[in-house]
Amino acid sequence: MKTVEVTRHKSADASVSTWRIAYDVFQREGIRGLNRGVSAVALRQMTNWGSRFGISRVTESVFRGKDTNRKLTNMERLASSAIGGALACWNQPLEVIRVEMQSQTKVADRPENLNLFSTARYIYQKNGLMGFYRGVTPRIGLSVYLTVCMVFGGDSVKAYFNEKPKQSGVSAHA
Repeated sequence: MKTVEVTRHKSADASVSTWRIAYDVFQREGIRGLNRGVSAVALRQMTNWGSRFGISRVTESVFRGKDTNRKLTNMERLASSAIGGALACWNQPLEVIRVEMQSQTKVADRPENLNLFSTARYIYQKNGLMGFYRGVTPRIGLSVYLTVCMVFGGDSVKAYFNEKPKQSGVSAHA
């Protein structure tokens, strides 16, 4: 639906419904028009959450060192999540490729039918290697925030419920 959002943004008539825009894009370009950039989205998402959790867990094991049973402090757990979130942005080139594939901007030398490889080639030709890291700083901030919420926060909620005394099923008033 990102294609619909971008198309709506370019449209002069803001009163046109989302469904109408989607229908028009579908009529004009077919299912491929509605799913522009989906391969880049899938690759980035697949690598992103796995990286966030994986790097966070590896960082936790680094903090533990040889004592694999040591319980980490909250600061160590928080730092592990922050590091995991920041380093998970290694796949920023996929995000830049996705944005370029979904862009409706007409540029004279931009290829018409973009795929992952033609988009990557276009970005490299226009901006070099650094072009793949446009917008990485705000993405790192967002990724750290989300990973802290999901990994540190999720582990904290899980620990809270695991430490609660188990209810025996028998009422205390019985």
